[in-house]
Amino acid sequence: MLVHASMRADALPHRRHRLPHVRSGAGARPGDSRRPLRREEQPAERSGPLQRILVGLRVLVVDDDADILELFGVALTACGADVTTTDNARDAIALAARTRPHVIVSDIAMVGEDGYWLVRELKRLPKDIVGDVPVVAATAYGREHPRSRVLAAGFVDHLQKPIDPEQLCRVVARVAAG
Repeated sequence: MLVHASMRADALPHRRHRLPHVRSGAGARPGDSRRPLRREEQPAERSGPLQRILVGLRVLVVDDDADILELFGVALTACGADVTTTDNARDAIALAARTRPHVIVSDIAMVGEDGYWLVRELKRLPKDIVGDVPVVAATAYGREHPRSRVLAAGFVDHLQKPIDPEQLCRVVARVAAG
């Protein structure tokens, strides 16, 4: 996964950021036989740093893969966002209520509750607790979670991993703008 992202390594800061993170202890997915969908197109190689187009935005990233949490967190921070990460959907509900993000970027297939569950639970909360926060789906399993199904479930956009950091920042900026 990170092979594709490394093409943009020149755009990301070389220091590690300390991002607020909640870890559930759910651990790895034993017996998970799914394989990520291989994307035929390679992201175009670009030079230069990521633009700071997310300054002033709070973004919550939810994914049970620590490498994805780190990649998305660093990319969104480099674009100017205030980023909080968590590795499960249940903790994401509490964090969303506490941090009131402008956008949530969530994996779909996670251990325990999945991204679909997260979207349903967010919609059940009173508007004064979370508001109508848009949720962007990020999945490596595009065949199992086609765009039409994801959008019908309440996600506002659908990204297929691997995701170029610049594309991630542009989508978050567009979604936050309404």
